[in-house]
Amino acid sequence: MALDVIAGPGMDVEEPDWELLIAERPDGLHANLRKMARREWSRVCGELRDMQTLAAVNRHAVQRLVLAYIRYDLAAAKVLLEGEVVGSPNTGVPQLSMWQVAMRQADSDATTAEMELCLNPRRRGAATKVQRKTKRVTAADSYLKRAGG
Repeated sequence: MALDVIAGPGMDVEEPDWELLIAERPDGLHANLRKMARREWSRVCGELRDMQTLAAVNRHAVQRLVLAYIRYDLAAAKVLLEGEVVGSPNTGVPQLSMWQVAMRQADSDATTAEMELCLNPRRRGAATKVQRKTKRVTAADSYLKRAGG
């Protein structure tokens, strides 16, 4: 499988191999999760590119953010289906759903990653543009000619 690269001047960021990260599932949900991951990856990288803060070093932070979004969506769907409070499997005593706990943790992870990437509105002002290396031009460059060209 070819890896997609978000391209731009100095902004080549390799998309993770979602096939490796999102395991096969017996319920067949893995294909949809991979589609969600690709969509979120493009959305987040597009936002970072627009802010001129997309850099290869951010790749793993973006990956963590995308996975947190997916975990949140999965847990939220389960909470909406089963409810926030469920009966204990052994005693039937009401308890907080494990999916509610997972949803809160994914929310916390996503919030942290968004702050690191300066994606939330409060942090956008703190974002600095990625410094691109420019070729240093000297007077001697005008005298040098490329060999074979």
